[in-house]
Order: sequence, then structure tokens, then C-alpha cells
Amino acid sequence: MTGIHKLRPSSAKYKEIWDANKVFKYLFTIKVLPKFTYTALLNKTLVLCKMFGLARSSDLVKWSFKGLNITTDSIRGPVINAKEQRKDGVLSILELTSLDDTYTQKHQSDSVFINNDGTPLQVNQINEVVLSTLSKSGIDTTKFKSHSTRSAMASLLLSNNVPFHVVKKMGRWKSNDTVDTFYDKRIIGEKSGGFLNNVVQLS
Repeated sequence: MTGIHKLRPSSAKYKEIWDANKVFKYLFTIKVLPKFTYTALLNKTLVLCKMFGLARSSDLVKWSFKGLNITTDSIRGPVINAKEQRKDGVLSILELTSLDDTYTQKHQSDSVFINNDGTPLQVNQINEVVLSTLSKSGIDTTKFKSHSTRSAMASLLLSNNVPFHVVKKMGRWKSNDTVDTFYDKRIIGEKSGGFLNNVVQLS
């Protein structure tokens, strides 16, 4: 298979990528207030995790809680089963605040991302959420699919002078060539700086 790959190497799907700032600006309009539905807040959290984790949908569907601490106000626990985990064994902590008194009764599994009925989201459902958010953000979803979030976010980070080795580690890519060929793309309508600085501080 290695020999075939060298004779017929894979080519990049996109020559340029959408501006992730457009998605952040849309998500910024979804305020974390009780009047917003659970679904709206789930969508916002899921898309942000996918983008800032440079995650695949298949990664997110595996995110699960272990040793849940469920109270009337929140569900709290370490995130396991995720490629985003650092190899040093430190577990990420994710805390979700409930929107009503019934939410804690809905969580029927250890999955982080669940439907209103408590069942875990599947890969196709995560893709639907992402594509819906991209479309509402003005991204052409006939051209760009759910997986394009990895390229969009990697390109944005690199254009904001985040070190190459940091982005490579975040994306869990093994080679520099993979990043250069498939993920670091010219951002459509790119301008210097951007909304990213208002969303997260990177050191």
C-alpha cells in the first residue's frame, strides 16, 4: 500500500478554505442565557469543541464522562476517550450547567454530547449540526463539508502566528507535509488579525 501511495499520492480536497472567523461571529450571537434552548447551546458547544480541538466528528462521538458528579445545577466529570487528551495522562474537565430541572434526568449515558432525549449523538448527527452552523454562518456547504473545520481552524491559527509545531500537535498530525498539503490553506477573504483574538487567548 505504501508503494501505491507513493505512485498515486493523495491530493488536497481544497485549494482555499473558509474563514473560521465567520463561524465565531455567528456563534457569538448565541448568548448563554436560559431563554435559549438546550439544542442551541449544545450546537454552540459542539462546534467550538470541534474547531478548537481540531477534532473529527468521529473523535467527538467518543467523548465520554467517567465518574460523573451530577447535581441539580450541573453535570461534571473528566473527558476520556478523546484524542485531544495529552499523552501525560492529565484528564480534561468539562462542566455543563443544566438549563432546567429535568436535564440531569436526561443524561442516560457517559457520552458528552447527547440529544434532548439523553441518547448519544452519532457521527452523522454531529456532521448535521456542524453543517447547519456553517450554513448559517454564510459558508458554502455544497463545497465545504464537516471535516473542513480542521483545515479552517488550522489555517486561522497559523495565520495568527500560532507556532507550526503547536498546530501540528493540536491536529495530531504526524508529518509537516500533511499539514502543508491538506490543512494549511489560503483563507478566503483573509485580512490581518481577526475575530480570533476576541474568542481565545493563545500563548
